[in-house]
Amino acid sequence: MSVEENKTLARRYYAELMSAGDLSFVDKYFAPEFEFSNPTHVDPYKGQEFKNLVTMLRGAFPDVKFTIEHLLGSGNTVVGHWTARGTHTGTPLKTLKGDIPAQGNSFVIDGMSWIRFNDEGKFVEARINEDTLGLLMQIGAIPAPPAPAPSSTEDNEAMVVRYFSELMSQGKMEVIEEIFAPNLSFHIPTLPEPIRGHDGMRGFVTGLRTGFPDIQFTIERHIAEGDKAAARWFIEGTHEGTFLGMPATGNHIKDQGVDIFIFSGGKIAEIWVNENDLGLMKQLGAFG
Repeated sequence: MSVEENKTLARRYYAELMSAGDLSFVDKYFAPEFEFSNPTHVDPYKGQEFKNLVTMLRGAFPDVKFTIEHLLGSGNTVVGHWTARGTHTGTPLKTLKGDIPAQGNSFVIDGMSWIRFNDEGKFVEARINEDTLGLLMQIGAIPAPPAPAPSSTEDNEAMVVRYFSELMSQGKMEVIEEIFAPNLSFHIPTLPEPIRGHDGMRGFVTGLRTGFPDIQFTIERHIAEGDKAAARWFIEGTHEGTFLGMPATGNHIKDQGVDIFIFSGGKIAEIWVNENDLGLMKQLGAFG
């Protein structure tokens, strides 16, 4: 069996067996010596016993669905990163600490499966890690830690103003620790990957202000609701240093964009940016 054939079977495992509950999948594609292990289970499930686990899970969570987030393979092994979501409206969930009755709570968790096939394309092993703690907290089996107090919309708007005026326009790097969560992610179409964390944001601001030392951001309008805020902005600056690999041109640029901010624990946790990147590149002479 090729890697791609094994990956196709892995996709079918999540769709047909785990999400749709088709137990005939076990009969067709599981080797007799198949073994499923999970740190939260004392003993592994072997061969046809795996049907009992699927039946129990789908009895407890009748609407459970598995979504593949990442899938990679090599040789006879496929590793899947997945998310599972559902609602505990059915039978009790069986655990090492006893049966947990349904309370009607929904959940979303992620996990990873290390799956191995034999040469005939049959499943012989699945070793699983999943967010069992998160599952039990979400369905109400154990208490969840208290959530951080949300910041007010006024506080959120004030942080947005500081972001543009103190950090982006003045380059005050100390603001980063004060307004951003440590796990910050910053998304902008001109970069292939998100900027992450405080160090990533320092690097981004340094690069931007190296390219445009006199850059100034002006907020045209902004709003906030709940844990989100949005701002429409304009910038002006002079291209006096390398920016996105382009050497300085001395051109004066103007640009416009919109940012959406998501807050967590009283700080900015995500920023999603969209700007007139085509217009900016034209002003820098990237193309006519």
